[in-house]
Amino acid sequence: MPYTREVWTLASRVKGELTEEHFKIKEEEMRDLCKGEIVCRALYISVDPITRLHIAYSEPGQPILGRQIARVVESKNPDYPKGKLLIGSMGWSSYSTVDPTLTQVLGGHEVPLVETLPRQLENASMPKSAALGLLGVPGLTAYIGLTEVCKARPGETIVISSAAGQMGHLVGQIAKEIGLRVIGYTGSSEKASWIKTELGFDWAFNYKTQDVAQTLKIAAPEGVDIFWDAVGGSLSTNIINNMAIFGRIILVGNLASYGNLTSPSKLSMLDLAITLKEISITGVNVYRYYHLWDSGRQALLQLFCLDITIYGIVHVKLSSNYSV
Repeated sequence: MPYTREVWTLASRVKGELTEEHFKIKEEEMRDLCKGEIVCRALYISVDPITRLHIAYSEPGQPILGRQIARVVESKNPDYPKGKLLIGSMGWSSYSTVDPTLTQVLGGHEVPLVETLPRQLENASMPKSAALGLLGVPGLTAYIGLTEVCKARPGETIVISSAAGQMGHLVGQIAKEIGLRVIGYTGSSEKASWIKTELGFDWAFNYKTQDVAQTLKIAAPEGVDIFWDAVGGSLSTNIINNMAIFGRIILVGNLASYGNLTSPSKLSMLDLAITLKEISITGVNVYRYYHLWDSGRQALLQLFCLDITIYGIVHVKLSSNYSV
């Protein structure tokens, strides 16, 4: 049967704060299926931190990129019958026509465009949406970044910027389970209170109202061993200047610059701090560790059973004539 799908597109270039007016929903008539193809209907769409970066570099009219959990509603592929649940990079759209045999090379690995939900969800008491959060790219980046990339060790001190965000709040809880001293910075006092009282961070601060250098003297008097940075700008400068010897910085974003790419936030000269303390700086491309996703999900599932709190995945909300 023919479908009319709704696709979220960028209405205008983003300058400053991202608002609802920057988005436009466009209706498209879908073509008939070819042999081997399937039609998927979105159930959950993930708003990942990297989505903001994609938007910053997108042109008006381009569809919003992202991953989703979807149900097969029509199929000309016997391996993907009607009703099967899948996860994949289908963007912000209500329906998608997909060739499930297609792959994409990400991080040096051949990754399916769509795949079945993680096996860890089969007997777990968690929502299917966890495949986009805790057991998806945010959770896997947090776990693999801590354990494989920066080799976090018990007793170390970690600072997390954007600590109440979709990834940051998971990084902090995983770090606590590993045995780290966890310090989080957020953009509001309400968020700071949440990550400390509800999530168990050792320290939590509002970087907009509290002096970062002074708070670090109190919370990390011996320096910061690991800095998980998703913000950049002056916040990062203060934290880098308070790193310990052989400190490690994990870069996962630069929120301070996304709203103004033509005049990004300026960083102070950090050469001396980085050189004398022999600080290492690295990014983390979770797809480079695709071979560890299954074992990482298993570890995350065990951590979840230890009362990890997750949030950040929302149910699809479309026009009034659409239902899931």
